[in-house]
Amino acid sequence: MNEKEYFEKVKSYKLIANKSLGQNFLVNPQTAEKIVGLLKVKESDRVLEIGSGLGSLSYFLSNTGSQCELIDIDDRMLMFLDEQFKSNKNIVIKRQNILKYDLTGFNKLIGNLPYYITTSILEKLLLDAKDAELIVLMTQKEVYPKLLKSNKSPLSLFLNYVADISSPMEVGKNNFAPIPHVDSVVFVITPNQNIKNSENVHLFKIMKQLFLLRRKNILNNLANLLKNKEKAKEILGKMKVDTNKRPEELSIDFYIDLLKLI
Repeated sequence: MNEKEYFEKVKSYKLIANKSLGQNFLVNPQTAEKIVGLLKVKESDRVLEIGSGLGSLSYFLSNTGSQCELIDIDDRMLMFLDEQFKSNKNIVIKRQNILKYDLTGFNKLIGNLPYYITTSILEKLLLDAKDAELIVLMTQKEVYPKLLKSNKSPLSLFLNYVADISSPMEVGKNNFAPIPHVDSVVFVITPNQNIKNSENVHLFKIMKQLFLLRRKNILNNLANLLKNKEKAKEILGKMKVDTNKRPEELSIDFYIDLLKLI
């Protein structure tokens, strides 16, 4: 099936979009091709597409010659994908939940993330995609600024520790059917060696716990975590940290050193 026919078919399926799963199908082939181009796929790559839907990105992935796995949790989408790509030997289609999927071995990952689960998927990728060289994601536009260094949250701090984030590309809502309420943005995550650190799960867990009470200072948050204020004072004293600082005022290095001490 040629490009025009494929995307006409995708458009015709807009009425089956499941709002509860945040489904909006990308129907602009030029935009889809640009997004896949950001992944810089080579034949030797092993690619995972998250939430393939009706295969707007899959169509261009299938032409790269690389080994690609397409995963989704919607049986209707999977039936559509099975029919479209049944003759493509480099495409494997699976009914899988990304939050429970083994990411070992995938060096390129791509996906259009539904808003309601974007944060959980990002956390999963940053903690488990240890073989990743490049990750290309599309999210609602409002999500992207929250991931930058200037926005201090556990996720943004951790993301900027294990990877670089770049190349935002705006995708207007008219590129989708049904048309969503907001525009989207595509960005590239390039992991560094820190993504392989064995302590990352513990590091991120501690960071999330210490950010639970944002208005409280680091002493009170650490005391709450340790259930012991004197112990918290002792640790922060060793670290020569101002105990009145709030969690978002401290660098990733503080949390790495803290993990070593506790």
